[in-house]
Amino acid sequence: MGEYEEKVEKLSNVRMLFMTSIVSALALVVGLFWNEAIKAAIEQIVPAGEGLSYKFLAAITVTIAVVIIIYVLIHSQRIAEEKLKEMEYRKKLKLEEKKRRLEERKQKHHD
Repeated sequence: MGEYEEKVEKLSNVRMLFMTSIVSALALVVGLFWNEAIKAAIEQIVPAGEGLSYKFLAAITVTIAVVIIIYVLIHSQRIAEEKLKEMEYRKKLKLEEKKRRLEERKQKHHD
């Protein structure tokens, strides 16, 4: 790899790190706003004297929901990766088949 390609790759890595940092910061801001909204909703729903037990129940419920969502996302990512590998494999087979046919045509033409 040449010096120019190395510089471009380093710049690309820095840009990706910078963009990831910005997206993470924005996601944190969104999360903080949701935190406030959920707190306000719980305060309106939960009776005043029994707030702590309801807050723990809400925290457990949200944790279970988030774990399920994360599981589904990871599982769907694995499925997508498997599909991509399958597509790449099929593409490779098609290219090999085309090459084989081309070689056969060349053989017939030379004979």
